[in-house]
Amino acid sequence: MEKALSLIVDKLQLQEELNGASDTEKMALLTSYLNDLVLHNFNHLVSILYRIDVSEQKVRLALAQNPQNKTAGEIIAQLLLEREAQKIEFRKNIKTN
Repeated sequence: MEKALSLIVDKLQLQEELNGASDTEKMALLTSYLNDLVLHNFNHLVSILYRIDVSEQKVRLALAQNPQNKTAGEIIAQLLLEREAQKIEFRKNIKTN
C-alpha cells in the first residue's frame, strides 16, 4: 500500500507538502484533500477518479454503505489506494509472464 499511496500523492501533485511525511501523515493529508474536494470542487474529484480509474458509481456505492464513523475522504482514499495497488499487482504479473 505504501507504493500505491506514493503514486496517488504524485498523481495529485501533493508531493511538496509531504516530503519526509510518514504514511499516516500522507493518508491524513490525502483524506483531508478529498474531503475538501467533496465539499467544494466535486468536478475536480470526478476528474481525479477518472484519471486513477475508479468509477464514480463505485464511489457512490461505497459512500452509501458508509459506516458512520468514516468520512467521505477516508472512503474515497481507500478506493484510490485499492485501485493503485491493483495496478501495481497487474504490472508485476505482466513483467513476470
